[in-house]
Amino acid sequence: MTTQELRITIHNLVNETDDPEILQSTYALLRKLLSGDINDDIVGYEADGTPISADDFIQSVMEADSDIEAGHGISHEAMRTKYGAR
Repeated sequence: MTTQELRITIHNLVNETDDPEILQSTYALLRKLLSGDINDDIVGYEADGTPISADDFIQSVMEADSDIEAGHGISHEAMRTKYGAR
């Protein structure tokens, strides 16, 4: 796909949605990338476009592990029973 074709496709996709979260996320991502302020420490983004740093990601994984070890989790079978098998 050429740059021009890609640009048109992106414009069309943006014009097809009325979802403010998608539009906000797209805006935040493009704004961040076009600003030249690229941070290699960013490993992802929240739905609202807020960047997630490697340290924040590792911290959230460690907190989740602690919650599981403390018994604050739900088993796979309990999830299937509660929400149904898919």
